Amino acid sequence: MPLRMGVRGKLFLVSVALVLAVVFLAGLYLEGQLVEWAQGRAEVELQGHARLVRVLLEHQQDGDDDLDALADRVAAPIDARVTIIGADGRVLGDSEFAGAGLRGLEPHGDRPEVISALRDGQGVARRTSASLTTEMLYVALPFKRPDEGLEGVVRVARPLREVDAAVRRLWLAFAVAGVFAIGGAVLLSALASHYLSRTLRGLVQDARRMVETGDKSKLLVGSHDEIGGLAGSLNRMADELEGAVATLSVERTRFEAVLESMDEGVLALNQHQQLTMINRAALGLLSLSTEHDGDTLAERIPIPTLHELVVHALAGQPERREFETLTTPPRQILASASPLRNLQGAVVVLHDVTEIRRLERIRRDFVANVSHELRTPVSIIRLNAETLLDGALERPDVARKFLEAQMRNADRLAALVSDLLEISRIEAGTYEIHCDFIRVAPIVERIVDSVQQIADEKHMTVRCEVPPDISAWADAEALEHVLLNLVDNAVKYTPPEGKIAVRVRAEGERVRIEVEDNGPGIEPRHRARIFERFYRVDKGRSREVGGTGLGLAIVKHLAEAMDGSVGVEPATPHGSIFWVLLGGAAEPE
Repeated sequence: MPLRMGVRGKLFLVSVALVLAVVFLAGLYLEGQLVEWAQGRAEVELQGHARLVRVLLEHQQDGDDDLDALADRVAAPIDARVTIIGADGRVLGDSEFAGAGLRGLEPHGDRPEVISALRDGQGVARRTSASLTTEMLYVALPFKRPDEGLEGVVRVARPLREVDAAVRRLWLAFAVAGVFAIGGAVLLSALASHYLSRTLRGLVQDARRMVETGDKSKLLVGSHDEIGGLAGSLNRMADELEGAVATLSVERTRFEAVLESMDEGVLALNQHQQLTMINRAALGLLSLSTEHDGDTLAERIPIPTLHELVVHALAGQPERREFETLTTPPRQILASASPLRNLQGAVVVLHDVTEIRRLERIRRDFVANVSHELRTPVSIIRLNAETLLDGALERPDVARKFLEAQMRNADRLAALVSDLLEISRIEAGTYEIHCDFIRVAPIVERIVDSVQQIADEKHMTVRCEVPPDISAWADAEALEHVLLNLVDNAVKYTPPEGKIAVRVRAEGERVRIEVEDNGPGIEPRHRARIFERFYRVDKGRSREVGGTGLGLAIVKHLAEAMDGSVGVEPATPHGSIFWVLLGGAAEPE
């Protein structure tokens, strides 16, 4: 079992460590002050010596051969090394070397104090001498001897052995003081620990009981000294921790509620691209089953565009990108990624823009189709008008044909504009729908009567199979518009001598209305889009019969406005069945 250090041992160690730290820090401080003071004093003294040597040197008239002798004469009384250096770095005189030794010295032009003296007028450096291999303090001053054209630097240096010796004596004194201080610390810690350990042990036991049992009672200490203050601080800390935990719990609940109520998906990742949070909207958008914190983004969501977005965000570059999900059906997602402030992660917000992109595509198609549909009749009217103005107006037999063509295309434009206004009203919700239980048979009969003349001209048969007692939950005017479009289309697109049947039957609580023809039918690839605006199966045939391309789109919108649905099926052996499913099978009593 490992030994556990008691309070007395800790107090002893703390006291010893404190004494040693104080002694050590005080020694460091005093060492720095002593070295700074001694070096500053030595520097001032060397500056005075250097100026003296410079004066002697500048007034010396004996030539270069006496420079080394001058350095030797001056160095002895000032107890320092004197070096005279030429402007080219050559040593002209040195009190420590003579003769061959002087000539063997390497140039001193690269010494820092020499460079500073020539550049700034004075140089000071503390370094180890390359020639004497001892640490020295150097002071250098520039000099000039105009009469001989001699320039250079006079340098005075002194070893720092005295400073080092003073520092060693200082540390010895502190070592002795530290020994006495440690002895006093041992005695004081023994006395203090005997009193403190007894009270602290009780305080520790009470605190452990509070943690282990969850007891919220206060720590009780009879004394009013530091130990009593510690107990009071622990009591306050326990209260503050309890309040902080409660606040964090409330904030976490509120944060989770906000995230879960958002329509946008939110992903949080750390710097290793591990998912730390996914809200419910993100799970739905990406078709993920459940939340798994700690999984990497590549493991959960294999979408390269999203990975690149996160990589840029983790690098501190906010970015937005759009991608398509791997779900069925795929969804268009606009993702915005932002780095966290400390670059320890990123947050990605996912916006579902599938419907927006679909509406944008519909708008583009709508504008293109309207422009195309308007261009043809307008061009025909303009060309006919130009032909009439060019002279055809004077020929009644030809002019009538051009005017009739203008009339037909003007009617086509009017029908197109009328259908556009009507479908716009339906989509905008301004088309008034008042649903009620209405009998279907009278409406079907009126529709058949209205197209009977066109059917007779094409030798077609229009048959009605409508029970007189069936009622549907619908708006009479809207239902009549729906059936007129369906029956009129059947008559227009069915070849001569064809057959058309209008049937109405009950299917549980719903009413199914069918318009069947035996025409060429609609290929399966066209059935899914037949109710889109301006979508045509046979564009040439549609324009030949004068359709606007909006009739079936209006049928779909009106049926949905009456809480119904529409569709198309193939007929046997050939042809199409357009159906409308509405609510209500019999009029309530």
